[in-house]
Amino acid sequence: MPASRAVVVLGMHRSGTSAIARGLSSLSVYLGNDFLDAQPENPTGYWEDRNLVSLDDRLLESLGLRWDSTTRIDPREFERRKARKLQREAVSYCRRHLSSRPLWGFKDPRVVRVLPFWQNVLDDCGAADCYVVAIRNPRSVAASLFARQAMPADEADRLWLVHMVPFLQAISDKPFVTVDYDLLMQNPSGELQRMGSALDIDASGTEADRFAREFLNPALRHTTFALDDLEERTPAARLTKRAYCLLFALARDQIDPKRDFWPAWREIVVQVGALIPEVSRFPDAPSCSGRSLSGR
Repeated sequence: MPASRAVVVLGMHRSGTSAIARGLSSLSVYLGNDFLDAQPENPTGYWEDRNLVSLDDRLLESLGLRWDSTTRIDPREFERRKARKLQREAVSYCRRHLSSRPLWGFKDPRVVRVLPFWQNVLDDCGAADCYVVAIRNPRSVAASLFARQAMPADEADRLWLVHMVPFLQAISDKPFVTVDYDLLMQNPSGELQRMGSALDIDASGTEADRFAREFLNPALRHTTFALDDLEERTPAARLTKRAYCLLFALARDQIDPKRDFWPAWREIVVQVGALIPEVSRFPDAPSCSGRSLSGR
């Protein structure tokens, strides 16, 4: 039997991953105690272990990327010496600070970008991994990124795609649940119950009740868009809409993952591969790097 269970939040920046992580904490998932400081754009805190965020940043830097680079990553990059060294560091840190707990986890929007790396880490830790896929309408994500740093809409769509699409198939045979941020805001108790049921975690208790009553503040949600608000003005926008609609159907429990979702998702992976170049230093693939803006 695995020594512990790890719950990993996978989601794009500005997609409610912090609220979902706080919800998991209320379900007794241990997230550590050394978090990034709250910021004006996220006053209730990120719930991100600062050491794991640093590891992700250094991993991306070793690939010539930053958090907002809009290129795909060749999975072979995670086998390189620098990545393996960082993997050993991540395993050591998790063993010392997290995986001694029977139920633990973490979140950082960078994780879904480098998911093969973290699955290797969890395997080395002897942890049984399960996942919460956090989503939010990409129009809201783009609006938040524009407000924070004037990121153009097409670049926001591409950033959404390179986060959410390339490696998500790696969880197809793992326990997972998809949670939409707007649905969580509308019905926090119900979404906590969905997470608990899907991941075999007890969702009862006073802390979960307190999260549903007190933690989520609707005033902090500045935009709300419907599916019909998604645009199709560019190839990236069209792919983003199609991918999000599939994920949203999962979040509404409207489609079966194995029969309906994963076959359609594989088609999207192929289309994203054709649209967005791959960063690689292998002879048979082009090398691309992203912009160098600050992450937070």
